[in-house]
Amino acid sequence: MNIEQLRQLDVTAVCCLLGLELDPNDTKQFKTDGFRIAVDGLKWFDHEAKKGGGGAIDLIMHVQGLAFMNACHFLSSVSGSIDTVTHTTHTKETSKKATKPPQADHSKLSLVTAYLTNKRHLNPNLVQWCIDRGMIYADSRANCVFRYGANGSELRGIGTVQWRAFYGVKECGFILPAKNAQFIAVLESAIDALSFRQLFKHDSIAVSIAGDGNHKIINQVIEIAKTKGLIILSAFDNDKGGDIANKALLDCAYRHGVEVRQRRPEHGKDYNEQLNCIY
Repeated sequence: MNIEQLRQLDVTAVCCLLGLELDPNDTKQFKTDGFRIAVDGLKWFDHEAKKGGGGAIDLIMHVQGLAFMNACHFLSSVSGSIDTVTHTTHTKETSKKATKPPQADHSKLSLVTAYLTNKRHLNPNLVQWCIDRGMIYADSRANCVFRYGANGSELRGIGTVQWRAFYGVKECGFILPAKNAQFIAVLESAIDALSFRQLFKHDSIAVSIAGDGNHKIINQVIEIAKTKGLIILSAFDNDKGGDIANKALLDCAYRHGVEVRQRRPEHGKDYNEQLNCIY
């Protein structure tokens, strides 16, 4: 696709692909990770950043923090998935189901493993444990895929262009169990959950909610905490998105009478940055 075709890609579909949550009270607004983006045709406006733009390229540059050419490369690589999103019905469930998780490609798995262990410094045994259970796999484009239940997946680009998107439906978290857990830690990404688990060993179940405000997964966390008698740890990023996620978690936990403590990263923006301080 040329640059003009990329600009004309459906902005609502791009929001869905990036894992932004549709506002149930406003079908033209999407929220996640410190963003609150209103869509009007090809135009969009982020009410959190007080910044707007026109077209899919501008949106990718803003949400993913990519340079122009990197944003174009990203859109070219996912344009097939964007085309499958239903454009006529802008409800979350319809849009999300269209962008179903990609198929596994075992021939690319070594690239994903190298990315997680060499670049992200995750423990090879922990990564392999997740791979053996189908929680982590590679797709045909050598993207790193983290499984969120049967119908959702978080994708990470592992090449020069670093990007993140969500395919499918956010109805279940990326969960790392622990036999003798005292806590259940809630984080914003699968890599953060893996990093937290590595840093704190077996004292916490680690759960990623893939963003900053998915109430279905937050409610799942609360049910696990109540069933197992665990204290919830708010382990979100040290940024505006982390503050939004923390508030959503606190509000939901308060209604259910579940205790929440904060354990935000002591070094860096998130727990993978904290893990990398060791290396």
